[in-house]
Amino acid sequence: MPVVVGVAESRRVRVQIVKDLPQFMGLGPYKAGTTALLPVYTALRLVEIGAAKIDESSLLKPQEVAGLKFVEEREQLPAKLPDDFYARLRATVAQLKKDGDSKTLSALIGAARDLLIRRVEKLARLIAASPELIDDEEFQGRLAPEERALALALHGEVKALLGEILSP
Repeated sequence: MPVVVGVAESRRVRVQIVKDLPQFMGLGPYKAGTTALLPVYTALRLVEIGAAKIDESSLLKPQEVAGLKFVEEREQLPAKLPDDFYARLRATVAQLKKDGDSKTLSALIGAARDLLIRRVEKLARLIAASPELIDDEEFQGRLAPEERALALALHGEVKALLGEILSP
């Protein structure tokens, strides 16, 4: 499993428990009607079996993601994203699929894809131009945890490629 996926799986989202649940995987027990912050993987499995639903406060709207893309286009460094952005995005996609809201799902995925493409391009360009940025706290602080893992991987690969090409 890639490091970035492992980081994404551990991020937490807020869910509403709809069925009493015993203790499982070191979590719980939970009573129906309570809310809990659970790792996104666990939360989505509970939603899948009908034991929980994603809390509305954790869901993203396509307009929010489009707004982030707008900010991203104007910043030289990556714009600051909430640490739970990608977990919330994943939970929202799952919820929209479950609800059968294909129009909103399509708009959200399009906006998220555009945002992600801009951020990955920016990361690659900045790391290739200034490899020392990887140690800059301000730069790291602007990245979501999944992006920090990606930036470290990119840094290693770009550094190796440049070393191989530019070494005498």
